[in-house]
Amino acid sequence: MPRRTDNQKTGSQAEAFVAKAVADMGFLWHARHEDYGIDGEIEIVDRNGEVTGSMVCVQIKGTANRFSGETEDLFSYTIKAENATYWERSSLPVLLVCVSLARQQAWWKCLDDVFADPRVRSRRTIVFDKSADRFGPAGANAIAAVATPPGVPLPMLSGEETLTTNLLLVERFAPLIYSAPTFCEERADAWSLMDSTGRYEGGFMLSGGRIFSFSPLDAGALAVLVSGAITSDLVDDWANSEDFEVRNRFVRLLNSTLRAMHHEELEWHRDKKVLFYRANPELTPTRVRGRSPRSRGRTFFSVYRSRDEINKVRYCRHYAADLRFRYWEGCWYLEINPTYHFTIDGKRDSLFEPEYISKVKRFERNRAVLALVTAWADLLSSRRESTLLRPGDERIVFGKLATVTVDAVIDEKAWTVSSNDSERDATTLEMGA
Repeated sequence: MPRRTDNQKTGSQAEAFVAKAVADMGFLWHARHEDYGIDGEIEIVDRNGEVTGSMVCVQIKGTANRFSGETEDLFSYTIKAENATYWERSSLPVLLVCVSLARQQAWWKCLDDVFADPRVRSRRTIVFDKSADRFGPAGANAIAAVATPPGVPLPMLSGEETLTTNLLLVERFAPLIYSAPTFCEERADAWSLMDSTGRYEGGFMLSGGRIFSFSPLDAGALAVLVSGAITSDLVDDWANSEDFEVRNRFVRLLNSTLRAMHHEELEWHRDKKVLFYRANPELTPTRVRGRSPRSRGRTFFSVYRSRDEINKVRYCRHYAADLRFRYWEGCWYLEINPTYHFTIDGKRDSLFEPEYISKVKRFERNRAVLALVTAWADLLSSRRESTLLRPGDERIVFGKLATVTVDAVIDEKAWTVSSNDSERDATTLEMGA
C-alpha cells in the first residue's frame, strides 16, 4: 500500500504555511500542481483589492528540525546546480523561501539579487539573516517591489505607518512682547549703541521707529536702545493674529530671538540664509549630545587634514540648516531643512563646497536625513534647560518633532539603490558623525 513519506508531509506543511503567509500579506497564492523546481507564484494585490498582474515565482524548502549551520541569527541553504540553472532561466523573479515548521517561521531571498554576486552563484550557498529576511506581512512591500517590473510604479499596499516630519513643535513662547520707541533705524545702529556699554543682545526687531523683544527693555543690554515709554503685548495677540503684517513682524522677531538664543554655537550666513555650527578656536571636532540618555550625539563640526601634512587643514565641515517658522492649524512649528557648510579654516567659505555637498547628498538616505533633523531638534531644544552656569532660556520653548500617520507603508529599500561600495562611501562621507 502506498505510504506518505516524511519529506512529502514536510513539503505539504511548508507550502500550507507559505500560502497562509501570502494571504496575510493580502496577495494571491497560485500553487503549481506539478513541481519542477517552482512550487507556485505570488501575485501582488494593491490596497484597493485590485490584482496587479505582477508576479514572482517561489521555491519552498521546509524542515521540521534546523537548517544547515543555523545559529540564533543566521543559517545557510545550499541549492543544487540544476535548480540554480533552471531558476535563472525563469522569465519571472524567483524567491527561495525556507520554512521552519518547528518554529512556524519562514525566511526569503530573491535569487535574482543573490545570484548577481558571482561568488554566491558559484558556491550556490545562500545565507539568511533571521531578523532581516523574515517572510511575512512585514516584508510585503519588499516582495511587491521584486515582483514589479522595472519602470512600473510600485503598488500602494494596505498598512499604516507613522512618519516623523521635519517640523519641530513650539510648545510655548515667553508670555509678553515688550516694545518702546527707539532712535535706531537699522540693526547696525543698535549694535553701535550697545558697543558703548559692552553688553549685547540680538533678540530684538526694529519696525516703525520702535523696538520689540521678548526680553524686558528696562534693564539689560537692550535698555540703551530705548528712547521712550515701554509697553507690552500678550504674545498670543501676535502669535494668533490673522493680520499679515503682525504675523510677519512676529516671524522676524522669532528669527532674531532664535539666533540670539544660540549665538554661542551657531552663526548666520547672510548669503546662504542658513545657520551653521561655529568652529572652535582649536579647530577640533565638536560633538553635541542628543536629548536621549542613550544618544551618542552628532559631530556638528569636523576638521579634515591633509594626508601628507597632518597639520594642514584641507577643509572643515559644519552642520547647517535652513530654519523657518511655520504656522499650521493653530500651532507654530520650526521647519528644519538640514544641509552642510564647508570652510577652509572654520571661517572662510570653501570654493569646493558645491562639490562636497553634492557628494554627501548622493549617498544620504531617509534615515540619515532623519538623524540630522533629530540632531538639530535636540540642539535647538537644549537652551530651555537650566545649568549651573546659566539659567534656562524660555523665550522660545520647543517640544518634539511632529509625526503623521499615513495609510500606506513605504519601504525605503524598495526604491533606493544600495550596494556595499556605496554604503562604504556613505559611511566615509558621513565624516564621523
